[in-house]
Parts: sequence; structure tokens; C-alpha cells
Amino acid sequence: MELMAVINENVSAGLHPHWIALAYVRGPCGREFSTAVDNIEPVELHPHQLT
Repeated sequence: MELMAVINENVSAGLHPHWIALAYVRGPCGREFSTAVDNIEPVELHPHQLT
């Protein structure tokens, strides 16, 4: 998966705004989805993946 963006988004459905940080990630099939920033973890790359 690839992290595409992290944005603050108003997710309220009412009169009072409720802002949260959302991470947008792209999976291997190319489809993007959002998740809580706390769900994102760094990965350790192997040397052959750096080129």
C-alpha cells in the first residue's frame, strides 16, 4: 500500500464541525480508500526495494 495524502476533514453531519485527520492510501489494485491516521504504520524496506 502507498500513502497518498493526509488531510484534516470535516466529518460532521450536523451543525457543529468535527475535524479529524484522515489518511488516504492506495492498495495494490489501484483503489484508494481512507482510514484513521493512527492506523498507518511505517514499513521497513529491504535493500532490493530501494532501487
